[in-house]
Amino acid sequence: MKKLAVKVTLAVYIGFLLFTSFLAYSIISFSNKNELVKTDAAIVLGAAAWADKPSPVLKERINHSIDLYKKGYVEKIIFTGGIGEGATYSESEVAKKYAIEKGLPDQDYLLRRSQR
Repeated sequence: MKKLAVKVTLAVYIGFLLFTSFLAYSIISFSNKNELVKTDAAIVLGAAAWADKPSPVLKERINHSIDLYKKGYVEKIIFTGGIGEGATYSESEVAKKYAIEKGLPDQDYLLRRSQR
């Protein structure tokens, strides 16, 4: 009986390792594929804003949208995000300010400020 339990445990363990290896391979092999298409707008989801500065996550989202804009894949950028508790500026306002500082023309963005 113990031998059967050991064999079953070993089979489950090996199956788990194979499955995990397959998932890792799938993620790695598809991680570098870009399927860029031209579109009307990119939507930048809000993330934390620290006073009037974007958090690192928000900053990278904005940078990516600006890159798409400059390469001609999007015509407008839509910034979203509300005002966090105790904050002065909404995430969308902070994102807009940062994007304009990075050279986004003033007429090529839209704001969607959510209420919290």
